[in-house]
Amino acid sequence: MLPTPHVSPAARPDPVAVITRFVAEMEGHAQRAASAAREGRAVDALRAAGAMQMLLHAQAGTLRDALTAAQSKRVPLETRLAVRKALDGALAPLGRSVRALEAQAKARQARQAAIGAALRAAASVSAPSRSYAALGRAAGAKHLAVTA
Repeated sequence: MLPTPHVSPAARPDPVAVITRFVAEMEGHAQRAASAAREGRAVDALRAAGAMQMLLHAQAGTLRDALTAAQSKRVPLETRLAVRKALDGALAPLGRSVRALEAQAKARQARQAAIGAALRAAASVSAPSRSYAALGRAAGAKHLAVTA
């Protein structure tokens, strides 16, 4: 097993800057996804949501370190308080954006399900059989001539 490398506190990025940068990037992707979903561009909305997931995956370690800084007794109290303040102020708007995206997705899914149910119901109703003779009798004609 390899020893864990020692990282000096000076080499660690500022946790407040990490959190604010991450939230700003996530907000940008969330806004792109929401606007694409509103405009009916499903592919662009999916790409923006994928970019959000990729950003979260790429920043997971750095975010974990920033969150640890908010709880560690080794970090100065001012820094811990600043991290907590950044988390409290930044995560609420991001949470609202994500919930709005979820609501739009659920509404779209419900609409698609209703359309599918209507189409299935329409397909299950048998259409009346129509023949040229029946059409002619309905029109009052004795003979119906079909020309090709």
